[in-house]
This record gives sequence, C-alpha cells and structure tokens, in this order.
Amino acid sequence: MRFIFFLILISSTNLFAGERELPVGTFPGLTFSLEKNGATIFSNKEVHYHSSTLQIRKISSHIYEFTVAVYLQETPVSKALSDTRVDRYTVIWKSEAMGTLINEKKQYDKERSEFLLLPTKFTIKSLVNASGVVETQTYKIE
Repeated sequence: MRFIFFLILISSTNLFAGERELPVGTFPGLTFSLEKNGATIFSNKEVHYHSSTLQIRKISSHIYEFTVAVYLQETPVSKALSDTRVDRYTVIWKSEAMGTLINEKKQYDKERSEFLLLPTKFTIKSLVNASGVVETQTYKIE
C-alpha cells in the first residue's frame, strides 16, 4: 500500500513540476505580417514606423491575459494609428515550445492561434477566420 501511495505521489509531483508556463511581463514587438494564400500583403517592413508591445499576465494555471498595444505610421507624413486590445486565452501546450491559444471571447472562440516560444522570441500566428488572412506577430523575450 505504501508503495502505491509513493508511486502516486512521485507521478503527481512530476506532473506539476514539469508544467510549462508562458513568460509574464511586457515584451517589445519585433515584427508583424499579414499573409493571404502564402503571400505577404502587409508587414512592418512596409511602414515608416512600427512600435508594439505585448503584456502577458497570468490569470490561472492555463489562462493568460494578453494586452497588445500597436502604433503604426505608414509614411512620414501620414497620420499615426494606434490600437490596444485585451484578450484572455486558454493555453494548450503541444510540445515544450509550441502550443495553441483559444480566445475566451465568444465572438472569437472558434479562432485558434498557434505560438512558438523560444528563449529570446515569442511568435504568435493567428488565422483571421472570416478573411483567410494569417497574422503573425513576434515579440522579444528579455
């Protein structure tokens, strides 16, 4: 009986000790792009100025709040555009570095985003459901 209890204790400890987590904090944006049918239709390379940040806050063991702030200026004389969006995601890990984000907002709950978490970069790739456009954003992990 003690042996079975010991095995259960060891296996549950390993389960929780190995739980993966997203980094928490504020991270500067490196790149973004919009693609359709494999061709880039818009990216940070085509704008005069681009600045973005991603703030990640842990809500519970598998739910994170993302606040994305973006500032764009297409040409030196064009009006600058800015936007901030807050979403909560359920995180499902597929491997040590990859996973899926499921938006908790009802209007976006069918959309899935995938991510790749490397030691210095966090990339999120999202399919914009209605238009077939794939949005990719990469942030620097400091």
